[in-house]
Amino acid sequence: MSDTIHQTLSTALCAVLPNSWAIELPPAPVYPAVVFDVDSEPEAQWCMGGGYTQHDVNVVVVARDLDELDALLPLAGGGPLRAALEALPAYQWEEAAGDADYEPDPELYARFLSVRLRTPRY
Repeated sequence: MSDTIHQTLSTALCAVLPNSWAIELPPAPVYPAVVFDVDSEPEAQWCMGGGYTQHDVNVVVVARDLDELDALLPLAGGGPLRAALEALPAYQWEEAAGDADYEPDPELYARFLSVRLRTPRY
């Protein structure tokens, strides 16, 4: 049995930062931390009994200061989190990246990265 997309992403991101979580951060997380979510859609009109699924992955890094953010996910490209995602066989391209508001705690800083992955459905 193959890994789910969440398992694949957890493995890749936890290798860089063990405080990586799917969908939402746990109560009282240790920072820096990563949280990601996935929106998936089967590709239309591919082939009978096969095909691919496109995954829009949104990664948010939350940290206590900008230096931690820059070390993990620099705005200018590169960084270990970006490299971990780019190394996945399913990686297609980066959609967007930038600073984000982290509303639960205005004392924290956040940065987002959106990428597209593509996996076989068979």
